[in-house]
Amino acid sequence: MAAPMDLDELRPAPADASPDASPAGFPRRTGAAAIDALVVIAFLFAWSYVLVALFGYSVDRNAPGVVDLPYFSVAIVFAWLYCACMESGARGATLGKRALGLSVRDRHGEKPGFGRASLRWLARGLTLATLMLGWLLILVTKRRQALHDLVAGTTVVVVRTGRRS
Repeated sequence: MAAPMDLDELRPAPADASPDASPAGFPRRTGAAAIDALVVIAFLFAWSYVLVALFGYSVDRNAPGVVDLPYFSVAIVFAWLYCACMESGARGATLGKRALGLSVRDRHGEKPGFGRASLRWLARGLTLATLMLGWLLILVTKRRQALHDLVAGTTVVVVRTGRRS
Protein backbone atom coordinates (compact mmCIF):
# COMPACT_ATOMS: atom_id res chain seq x y z
CA MET A 1 0.00 0.00 0.00
CA ALA A 2 1.36 3.41 -0.97
CA ALA A 3 2.21 5.83 1.81
CA PRO A 4 0.17 9.04 1.88
CA MET A 5 1.90 12.15 0.54
CA ASP A 6 3.79 14.03 3.22
CA LEU A 7 2.11 17.41 3.74
CA ASP A 8 5.58 18.92 4.00
CA GLU A 9 5.91 18.09 0.30
CA LEU A 10 3.96 21.22 -0.64
CA ARG A 11 5.17 23.63 2.04
CA PRO A 12 7.53 26.39 0.88
CA ALA A 13 11.18 25.82 1.67
CA PRO A 14 13.05 28.20 3.94
CA ALA A 15 15.47 30.69 2.41
CA ASP A 16 18.49 28.69 3.58
CA ALA A 17 17.59 25.58 1.58
CA SER A 18 20.51 23.36 0.57
CA PRO A 19 23.30 25.73 1.62
CA ASP A 20 26.03 23.43 0.25
CA ALA A 21 24.71 23.50 -3.34
CA SER A 22 25.69 26.25 -5.74
CA PRO A 23 22.60 27.99 -7.18
CA ALA A 24 22.43 28.05 -10.96
CA GLY A 25 22.78 31.43 -12.62
CA PHE A 26 20.61 33.23 -15.12
CA PRO A 27 22.46 32.26 -18.35
CA ARG A 28 22.52 28.52 -17.61
CA ARG A 29 18.90 28.47 -16.48
CA THR A 30 17.82 30.40 -19.57
CA GLY A 31 19.74 27.97 -21.80
CA ALA A 32 18.13 24.99 -20.07
CA ALA A 33 14.68 26.57 -20.47
CA ALA A 34 15.36 27.11 -24.18
CA ILE A 35 16.33 23.45 -24.64
CA ASP A 36 13.20 22.33 -22.77
CA ALA A 37 11.08 24.64 -24.93
CA LEU A 38 12.54 22.95 -28.02
CA VAL A 39 11.64 19.52 -26.59
CA VAL A 40 8.03 20.60 -26.00
CA ILE A 41 7.82 22.27 -29.42
CA ALA A 42 9.16 19.11 -31.10
CA PHE A 43 6.45 17.10 -29.36
CA LEU A 44 3.79 19.60 -30.48
CA PHE A 45 4.95 19.35 -34.10
CA ALA A 46 4.80 15.55 -33.89
CA TRP A 47 1.36 15.72 -32.24
CA SER A 48 0.16 18.12 -34.96
CA TYR A 49 1.41 15.73 -37.63
CA VAL A 50 -0.50 12.86 -36.04
CA LEU A 51 -3.68 14.94 -35.96
CA VAL A 52 -3.32 16.06 -39.59
CA ALA A 53 -2.15 12.75 -41.06
CA LEU A 54 -4.32 10.35 -39.10
CA PHE A 55 -7.39 12.35 -38.22
CA GLY A 56 -7.61 14.94 -40.99
CA TYR A 57 -7.22 17.88 -38.61
CA SER A 58 -8.16 21.13 -40.31
CA VAL A 59 -5.45 23.77 -40.55
CA ASP A 60 -8.04 26.36 -41.54
CA ARG A 61 -7.78 28.65 -38.52
CA ASN A 62 -10.88 30.59 -39.65
CA ALA A 63 -12.94 27.52 -38.81
CA PRO A 64 -11.47 25.86 -35.69
CA GLY A 65 -12.13 22.16 -35.65
CA VAL A 66 -13.39 19.79 -33.01
CA VAL A 67 -9.79 18.61 -32.55
CA ASP A 68 -8.66 21.90 -30.96
CA LEU A 69 -9.63 20.95 -27.40
CA PRO A 70 -7.88 17.56 -27.50
CA TYR A 71 -4.83 19.16 -29.15
CA PHE A 72 -4.37 21.79 -26.45
CA SER A 73 -5.29 19.36 -23.67
CA VAL A 74 -2.63 16.90 -24.75
CA ALA A 75 -0.12 19.74 -25.18
CA ILE A 76 -0.70 21.00 -21.63
CA VAL A 77 -0.63 17.53 -20.09
CA PHE A 78 2.58 16.70 -21.97
CA ALA A 79 4.32 19.89 -20.80
CA TRP A 80 3.22 19.24 -17.19
CA LEU A 81 4.25 15.58 -17.16
CA TYR A 82 7.53 16.29 -18.96
CA CYS A 83 8.55 18.83 -16.31
CA ALA A 84 7.03 17.24 -13.19
CA CYS A 85 8.12 13.67 -13.93
CA MET A 86 11.64 14.57 -14.96
CA GLU A 87 12.20 17.05 -12.11
CA SER A 88 10.92 14.55 -9.54
CA GLY A 89 12.80 11.71 -11.24
CA ALA A 90 16.15 10.19 -10.35
CA ARG A 91 18.23 13.15 -11.56
CA GLY A 92 15.80 15.91 -10.62
CA ALA A 93 16.23 17.53 -14.01
CA THR A 94 14.59 17.95 -17.39
CA LEU A 95 16.62 17.26 -20.54
CA GLY A 96 17.61 20.94 -20.75
CA LYS A 97 18.79 21.02 -17.15
CA ARG A 98 20.66 17.75 -17.58
CA ALA A 99 22.40 19.07 -20.69
CA LEU A 100 23.66 22.10 -18.78
CA GLY A 101 24.51 20.32 -15.53
CA LEU A 102 21.59 21.59 -13.45
CA SER A 103 19.12 19.97 -11.09
CA VAL A 104 16.04 21.05 -9.12
CA ARG A 105 16.27 20.61 -5.35
CA ASP A 106 13.94 21.10 -2.39
CA ARG A 107 14.67 22.57 1.05
CA HIS A 108 16.67 19.50 2.07
CA GLY A 109 18.85 19.54 -1.04
CA GLU A 110 17.01 16.54 -2.47
CA LYS A 111 15.07 16.18 -5.67
CA PRO A 112 11.50 17.38 -5.25
CA GLY A 113 8.61 14.95 -5.09
CA PHE A 114 6.00 14.82 -7.84
CA GLY A 115 3.66 17.15 -5.89
CA ARG A 116 6.28 19.87 -5.43
CA ALA A 117 7.46 19.50 -9.05
CA SER A 118 3.84 19.83 -10.21
CA LEU A 119 3.36 22.92 -8.05
CA ARG A 120 6.54 24.35 -9.55
CA TRP A 121 5.17 23.75 -13.06
CA LEU A 122 1.82 25.33 -12.20
CA ALA A 123 3.54 28.34 -10.63
CA ARG A 124 5.27 28.98 -13.95
CA GLY A 125 1.93 30.47 -14.93
CA LEU A 126 2.64 33.26 -12.44
CA THR A 127 6.02 33.82 -14.04
CA LEU A 128 4.30 34.10 -17.43
CA ALA A 129 1.53 36.29 -16.01
CA THR A 130 4.14 38.79 -14.81
CA LEU A 131 5.43 39.07 -18.40
CA MET A 132 8.50 37.09 -17.35
CA LEU A 133 9.41 39.52 -14.56
CA GLY A 134 9.16 36.50 -12.27
CA TRP A 135 12.02 34.97 -14.28
CA LEU A 136 14.17 38.06 -13.69
CA LEU A 137 14.00 37.40 -9.95
CA ILE A 138 16.85 34.95 -10.61
CA LEU A 139 19.08 38.01 -10.93
CA VAL A 140 18.21 39.47 -7.52
CA THR A 141 17.35 36.65 -5.11
CA LYS A 142 20.00 35.14 -2.84
CA ARG A 143 19.36 31.55 -4.03
CA ARG A 144 18.80 32.70 -7.65
CA GLN A 145 15.17 31.62 -7.56
CA ALA A 146 12.54 32.54 -10.11
CA LEU A 147 8.99 33.27 -8.97
CA HIS A 148 7.90 29.66 -9.52
CA ASP A 149 10.83 28.45 -7.40
CA LEU A 150 9.84 30.77 -4.57
CA VAL A 151 6.24 29.53 -4.71
CA ALA A 152 7.22 25.85 -4.81
CA GLY A 153 10.14 26.08 -2.39
CA THR A 154 12.72 24.85 -4.87
CA THR A 155 16.16 25.91 -6.05
CA VAL A 156 17.93 25.04 -9.28
CA VAL A 157 21.52 24.08 -8.52
CA VAL A 158 24.67 23.21 -10.42
CA VAL A 159 25.27 19.47 -10.24
CA ARG A 160 28.66 18.46 -8.95
CA THR A 161 29.95 15.66 -11.16
CA GLY A 162 32.80 14.62 -8.91
CA ARG A 163 35.37 15.32 -11.62
CA ARG A 164 38.26 17.60 -10.71
CA SER A 165 39.12 20.54 -12.93
